[in-house]
Amino acid sequence: MSNLTLDNITMEDLNTRINDLRDILNEICCTDQNADGEDERLAASRSLDKLIVEYMMGIGK
Repeated sequence: MSNLTLDNITMEDLNTRINDLRDILNEICCTDQNADGEDERLAASRSLDKLIVEYMMGIGK
């Protein structure tokens, strides 16, 4: 992904990139066969989702 600033990205582009990142994280979590750390991966995924929501709400202000 290229470096972006808020003044040169549309909400649609941002949404696409966030969804791509979420898909990558989910794939990593699903394909990692090591059971150790499963709770931590899930917590990281949930934290990422919360941060994305907060970020999106901040952009709208």
